Amino acid sequence: MKRYLFSEIAAACGGQYFGDPALLDQAVESVVIDSKQARPGSLFVAIIGEKRDAHAFIPDARANGASLVVSDRKLDEEPYLLVQDTLRALHQIAARYREKFTIPVIGLTGSAGKTSTKDMVAAALGARFCVMKTQGNLNNETGAALTVFSLEERHEAAVVEMGTNHFGEIGRIAAFVQPDICLFTNVGYAHIENFGSLEGTFRGKTEMLEFMRPGGRVVANGDDDLLRQIPNALLYGLGEHCAVRGIEVNDLLLDGMAFTAQYRGETCRMLVPALGLHSVYNALAAVSAGLLLGMDLSDIAQGIATYKPLPGRMNVYKHTRYTVIDDTYNANPTSAKASLDVLAKCAGRRVCILGDMLELGQASADLHEEIGRYAAQKGVELLCVGPMSEHMARGAAAVAPLCTQSFATQDELLAALPELLQDGDTILVKASRGMKLEQTVQFLLK
Repeated sequence: MKRYLFSEIAAACGGQYFGDPALLDQAVESVVIDSKQARPGSLFVAIIGEKRDAHAFIPDARANGASLVVSDRKLDEEPYLLVQDTLRALHQIAARYREKFTIPVIGLTGSAGKTSTKDMVAAALGARFCVMKTQGNLNNETGAALTVFSLEERHEAAVVEMGTNHFGEIGRIAAFVQPDICLFTNVGYAHIENFGSLEGTFRGKTEMLEFMRPGGRVVANGDDDLLRQIPNALLYGLGEHCAVRGIEVNDLLLDGMAFTAQYRGETCRMLVPALGLHSVYNALAAVSAGLLLGMDLSDIAQGIATYKPLPGRMNVYKHTRYTVIDDTYNANPTSAKASLDVLAKCAGRRVCILGDMLELGQASADLHEEIGRYAAQKGVELLCVGPMSEHMARGAAAVAPLCTQSFATQDELLAALPELLQDGDTILVKASRGMKLEQTVQFLLK
C-alpha cells in the first residue's frame, strides 16, 4: 500500500494517540480487522461485530506483529489510537487513503449480479489498465474499506462493489470509496424485507450518487424502469433508448453468449464466456465503463473474452451421467428467473434444484410461489428444498401438477436424488448462500 503514516491515520479518524511520539512518522504496511491476518507493520482496527468484539483479540494482533491498534477503550499497551467508534474510524481512515489516488474508481451496486458485473468490468478494463477490484463479494462496510486499502501504486483503475440490506449502508460505503463512476445493475427484490418496496431499494442503492466525485459519471441499466430515471446517466441495455446497446444477441447455451455492442454508430461483435441473457447486461455495463475511460470497443471485447465466473456462479460441470450448472452462491427472484431462463434452453430433461431465497420479508411466500410457477412454465422439473419449498411447489403444481417435489431439508433431498435423476439430465442448483446447496453440487459430482 502507499505510504500511510501513523500521524496521517490519527488525523484521518480524529483519534487520540497514545505512545512514543517518534513513532508518528512510521508508516503502516497493511490494515486488518482480523488478528490472524496481522503481521509486522499492520494497523489493527478492533471492530465490534454481531458475534464478536475484536477488542478481545488485540493481544493476538500485537503478538502477530501489529504495530498500531485502533480501539474504543483505553489500553495498557501502546501504541494505539483511542476513538469513539472503531467502524466509523475504519471508514475515515479508508477515505483518507482513497484520497491518495487520482485513478478512476468505479463504484458498483444493484440488487442482483453485482459480483459478476464487477468481475466483467474488471476483465474489460484489464485489456488496457492495471485494475484493482473487490475480491469475492467483500462488499459490506468492512469489506469495501479493506478493498480500498488494497490499492497500490501500480493500479490504474479500480472497481469497488457495494452491497446493502439496510438504508444508509451504501451512503456510508460511498463516502470513503468516493466513486468517479457510479454503476447500477438493476433494482429487484433482494433484501426487500428491509427496504419495503422496489422504490425503497432504489433509494437505498442510489445513496451512492451523493458521494460521486465532481465531474463523475453515472452508468445505469436503461432497461430497468427505475434506473433509467437517473438524470444524465449513460444508459446500457437492449432497448432502442439505450446509448450503449446490445443487438444481434445469440445464445450459445452452455458455451456463453454473443452479441454486437453498438455505440454512436460504431459496432463490435463480442463473445461473453458466461451463461444467460443477464450476462449480456453485465457485459454492456463493462462496455459502458470502458468507453467512459477512453477504451475502444475492440479492446473492451478482448477484455470481456477473458472473463471467468467465480465458483458457484453459473459454473458448468460435465459429469459422465449429466450436466450440472452450479449457481449456489446466492439467489433472489431476479437471479432465479435468469438462471431458469438458461436452463430452459438446454437440451433434454431439465431439472432445477431450487432452495430458499432469503431476506424477502413478508413477500417471501408469494415470491417463492411465483418462482415455482415460473419454473413450471419453463418446462422444468422442480425439486424444492427448504422451509419455503412448499410455496414453490404450490406455485409449480398450479401450472404442472406432476413436475415438482419438495423437501424440508437438504438431507432429505440428497437421500432421494439418486432415484430422481436420469442419464442425460441438465441440472441447475440454486439457492441463497445460507442454504449451503454447494453440498448438493458436490454430491452430484461424486
